[in-house]
Amino acid sequence: MEMLIYLIQVFVFIGGLFKLYTDMQVRFRELEVRLTAVEKQDDEIFSKLEKIMDKLSEIQIEMKDKQDRV
Repeated sequence: MEMLIYLIQVFVFIGGLFKLYTDMQVRFRELEVRLTAVEKQDDEIFSKLEKIMDKLSEIQIEMKDKQDRV
């Protein structure tokens, strides 16, 4: 009888470990998906900021050229 209780406890423990492992895998996968989405948004923002900086540099050069002509 004690052996049966011990085996049940072992199986419950192993089942708990398996559930913990699968839950952690799911959470890590969700975090990975979120991180990928955030990185994509960051890349888009940096791209837009780079375009803005390029335009500002062009405007600055144009303004300097106009100032030099005067």
